[in-house]
Parts: sequence; structure tokens; C-alpha cells
Amino acid sequence: SSGINAEYGGTFEDHDACVLLDFCPESGNATTVCDVCTAGFDEVRSIIISPETQTLIQSQLEVACKLMGPFSRICTAAVDESVDLVFEVLHGQLDDMNGEKICQFMHLCKRH
Repeated sequence: SSGINAEYGGTFEDHDACVLLDFCPESGNATTVCDVCTAGFDEVRSIIISPETQTLIQSQLEVACKLMGPFSRICTAAVDESVDLVFEVLHGQLDDMNGEKICQFMHLCKRH
């Protein structure tokens, strides 16, 4: 059978899956699995690399550092340096990726 595996171990037939996810062309919806995958990845990517996410992570780690007593200043300095480096690497990796490329790699979009 060419169905989509469901998480519980059963399978959905392709038509059942398109009805469940409202992707069926006969329902008037032209949205595809590729569209959903691409939009989802692009949204997650934008959240991950947003300055707000970096600020939130950094501030939460600094709160944790304050609990380290005499080591809090060392911890805060390490967090400040590490968070910047991690986000610099993330930006470098994610700048070259887009949802379509990732979804093609996962075989959810056709290659052009």
C-alpha cells in the first residue's frame, strides 16, 4: 500500500490523508504537503534566527547563572560569548537553507 504511516503504527491511505489534512484537489484546496512543509520550515527558521529568540535564550541562561553563587560572573561571561557564537553559526547554516530545499531533501517537494 502506498499510504502514509501514522504515528500510532497504522497507515492512512493517500486519499484518507489528503481528506484529513484538507489537501485534496477535489475539495478546492490547492495546498500541497510541499506547501505546508515549506511554510512550516520557513516559519521555524525565522523564529530560530530571530534576535528576540537569541535575547530570550541569553536572558534565561543569565538567570540560571545567578544561581551559581560565586561562579555567576564567570557563567554569565561564558553565556554571553557562547550564545553569540551559537547564533552566528546558526545564521551561517540557516541562511543558505530555505523550506523548499529542506522539503525536497525530505522528499516532500518535487525537485524542479
